[in-house]
Amino acid sequence: MKTTQNNTSKTHLKKISAFLLATTLATVGTVTVLPGTSSTVQAATTKASTSNAKSAIHVQVEGKAIATTGIVSANGSSLLPLKDTAKAIGATVTFNAKEKTVTVTKDKHKASFALGSGSDDGVFVTLDGSTIGDSYDAKIVNGTSYVAIKAVTDQLGYRAVWNGATRTVNITKEGLNNIEVTTTTLKPTKTNSYTETNIKYPVVSGLDNAEAEAAINKAFAAHAQTYLEKVQKQAKEFGAPPKDSVITYEIDSGYKITYNRNGVLSILVTDYEYLGGAHGSSIQTGMTFSLKDGKQIQLGDLLKSNSNYRKDIDKIINAQMKKNGDLYFKDSFKGIAANQGYYLTDSGITLFFQQYDIAPYAAGMPEFPITFKQVLPSGVNPLDAYKA
Repeated sequence: MKTTQNNTSKTHLKKISAFLLATTLATVGTVTVLPGTSSTVQAATTKASTSNAKSAIHVQVEGKAIATTGIVSANGSSLLPLKDTAKAIGATVTFNAKEKTVTVTKDKHKASFALGSGSDDGVFVTLDGSTIGDSYDAKIVNGTSYVAIKAVTDQLGYRAVWNGATRTVNITKEGLNNIEVTTTTLKPTKTNSYTETNIKYPVVSGLDNAEAEAAINKAFAAHAQTYLEKVQKQAKEFGAPPKDSVITYEIDSGYKITYNRNGVLSILVTDYEYLGGAHGSSIQTGMTFSLKDGKQIQLGDLLKSNSNYRKDIDKIINAQMKKNGDLYFKDSFKGIAANQGYYLTDSGITLFFQQYDIAPYAAGMPEFPITFKQVLPSGVNPLDAYKA
């Protein structure tokens, strides 16, 4: 399992750690690690070991077995030996003992695995310098780091096929777009002693179409600039905190890559602000682009082969909400909007709602994963139109 987290600043994490932990337990019950803090939630102690044949997972890369077997965590996740699996796919692996971080570099992409402070703490993974990442199950056994399968495959363009009869997982290359995504920092032109600003956004390079590349980068930069100016204006209207106050205003923004295949790039941007009060607030923005022409892809573009996709999605979301009715405001969901926020994943689309839209603050920003098979005619792949 995994949960999305923001690592835009250590101060930010300290303020929202309790909220994130409570939300994670309420929604998915998985392991959570907050980089930069000592706050963790641990699953039940993992009893599996590499010597237990019944729990061993045989690992193959392109059909060829690697020496070290995987294990099963206490909550049922299959865990792979990170170093050996990464090397088997031809990646370079480095370990920073001080930071307790493993960096896996493959072609133009670099994944950072921040391991927890204990043997059962999980791992926090970011890609290509982004400041938002995912937490996955993980365990350290006799100095070997084991991580959930998707912690590897999601980041580096691979797909896993499971054979239950032989307890074997085969990692095969799926491929990523031949582009590079780097992180840049937007420096504020207006500064003061009581506001910390940390605005980071992606920059894409390596596209065949220079105009498309420029259009995509312009959109990312414009989003960051607009958000910064909006919150700076709010901070000015609020005025400086009292001189005897320990409050520091914060303006943070970060992103993560959720999909980077088939001529499509999908980015999830999370903006955070704290201007006093009990807690800050966050807002998510999904930005999905066609690399052929640089145009932003709306939800309706992907699902246009189903003229009733909104009604079909409404039914799916209502069904999911009923399973966890206590998490949401009663009668709050009236149907998805024409410009509903979403991002792409290998599994399909994930729709999201902002804080307080359909649930209280403690529920965070509710997300609803939906596969294309659930809403599109059989055999239709909406991404085919964007392949080079």
